[in-house]
Amino acid sequence: MRMMLLALPLLLAGCYKTNMVNISDGGSPGREVKVWSHAVILGLIPITEVDVRQACGEQGAYAISTRQNFWNLLLASVTSGIYTPTVAKITCRQ
Repeated sequence: MRMMLLALPLLLAGCYKTNMVNISDGGSPGREVKVWSHAVILGLIPITEVDVRQACGEQGAYAISTRQNFWNLLLASVTSGIYTPTVAKITCRQ
């Protein structure tokens, strides 16, 4: 019973995903880069920012997708929400 109560936050927590696509400048999708983004206090205070210029260079980003997967949720649960990472997937323009 105690183990079930400890696992309950993991079972109730959900993964999420956010997408942003910029097609106003034309272009087509190219290579994909995955970057971890770090935050604290339930994700309210970012520690790192995703730098699109560093990931894609001058051609810029075609799409940016952020998500919190199982491993991110596990880390956030182990630290009681103090550390909350997310993964950003950047699709560069060709």
